[in-house]
Amino acid sequence: MQLWQSTMVGLISLILGGHYTGFWSLPKLSIRQDETERFSCRPFLPTLFDQSPPQADNPLLQAASLRAAQFLESRFSKKDIDSLSVAVVSSDGVLFEGNYGVMRGNESESSPVTNSDSMYRIASVSKLFTVLEGHILAEKGVISWDDRVDKYLPHFRIRSDESSNPSSTSITLFQLASHMSGLGRDWPPGNVANWPKDLFGAGPPPTNGLPFPDHASLFRALKKNALVSHPFAIPGYSNTGIGVLGLALVAANRAANGPKEPSSYADLLKRDIFDPLGLNGSHFLTTESNKDLVVVPSLAPEVADQDFLDAMNPAGGQFSSLRDSITVLQTLLNPTDKRSLISKQTMDSWMHTFHAFEEDDWTEIGFLWEIIKARDSNGRLRKIYWKLGAMAGYHAALAIHPGTSYGVAVLLGGHYPDAAKIAYDIFDIFQPAIDKSLAELVTSVYVGKWASLDKNSSATVLIDRGTLYVDNLFVDGTDILAKFNSPHRVSLRSTNRDKFRLDIGIPFYNGKIHMGCYPYWVGMDLWGMRDGHALNAIEFSGEGTGRRLHLPAIGVEMIRAK
Repeated sequence: MQLWQSTMVGLISLILGGHYTGFWSLPKLSIRQDETERFSCRPFLPTLFDQSPPQADNPLLQAASLRAAQFLESRFSKKDIDSLSVAVVSSDGVLFEGNYGVMRGNESESSPVTNSDSMYRIASVSKLFTVLEGHILAEKGVISWDDRVDKYLPHFRIRSDESSNPSSTSITLFQLASHMSGLGRDWPPGNVANWPKDLFGAGPPPTNGLPFPDHASLFRALKKNALVSHPFAIPGYSNTGIGVLGLALVAANRAANGPKEPSSYADLLKRDIFDPLGLNGSHFLTTESNKDLVVVPSLAPEVADQDFLDAMNPAGGQFSSLRDSITVLQTLLNPTDKRSLISKQTMDSWMHTFHAFEEDDWTEIGFLWEIIKARDSNGRLRKIYWKLGAMAGYHAALAIHPGTSYGVAVLLGGHYPDAAKIAYDIFDIFQPAIDKSLAELVTSVYVGKWASLDKNSSATVLIDRGTLYVDNLFVDGTDILAKFNSPHRVSLRSTNRDKFRLDIGIPFYNGKIHMGCYPYWVGMDLWGMRDGHALNAIEFSGEGTGRRLHLPAIGVEMIRAK
């Protein structure tokens, strides 16, 4: 009963908003009414900050860091947060780092102050590590995301009735990871016996009066309770599903590599993620050796000592520190980093929308990710991929902005429930500085007047409102843009580092099609080829004064005009 009372605030947020507590207070995004802008398809600037990130001593970022510090100090002064750790990172460095408060909010003010090694429960941010482990095993050939769950867990059975899929083998690992399995949120569910008089028995274990499930009780709950929906029918957030995913990954690894392999989820992550990345603040239990670094909030301090057990550790049992969060974000931002645990190809496949809610225009679901849209400094909506975590006393957010290659980590302990709001506000503070810094880098490597050595060919490249354009392009007196039926400048769409396509659209239609990006998507490679190269391809190479612009289809090369 004491646990129920101490975690009631957390339960309300879990029931009403669940994982998305921060969404209720995020700034409302206005709908742009400019029809011209709505039907346009202006490419964003190329992603260069993954391998050439801005530095913390950049004056723009120093100013943003000062504003971030002022914002966080003001937020912390409201006295509803005991401990707060926040970082803004690029692929190879920390742009901002701040720690506030004390580590043990349940004690006196003599408690040690918070630092970057302080260890927080990260709640559902744990799931990010579960899916990262899945990607590691997939790259080793241990699993395929399309594998059925019962391939690795023979005891896995789901209830079959008229409202659910009768097949016990239809759920895949991918469906678990994307919250599209149809499994309920928190199983075993409690019995809300006094409803509608009260909600006692609602929520996840142990709030619902049941202990954290072991393997056997989890499998019994799977067979007993009806699915939320058919698999793949609708998204439904499921701690249960991620718990099953963690068990399946352990079983798959042992099946592929033998019985001496890790037998618990915690040991598998230690071997494949924590140890390789040097994550010394990431673990699953408060022990005698780490207790002095564990953050204990004033709300529900007993949560710091809970054992989520092997079946629920994948869904929410992990601890982590700001220092560890920085390392993880950096390897996600640049998968070519020598520390990265997965390839760029895997990371690229991970960063896509899987489900977009028709009911709004700014929330989506990815391959585990929660995705929101926020406006950049040019007023254009861009995606933030984040994983949020919320439980009584602890709240966390790990987020990346892949379009401009930086990330934000927020870890907090106390009564304030909205790490998502803090992360969102930090992005809002840093985005203008990041955008301007990226524009400066893009200008240095692409923008300017270009000409061939014989002066017979020339091009002008410029930036306008966050888009790179070719303003004119002539080869031996021929107006190339006119040949592409374009009387005006043409945007450049990045296909890889230093590789672009003139974003012409559909070649046989000379006019405006009100279809947003569709004409450009359809027409990206529709203009024909010469000697194995697309006619609308433009490439760059070299460094500094040796920089070159190439038209590979016709073998023309240009240098920057002086």
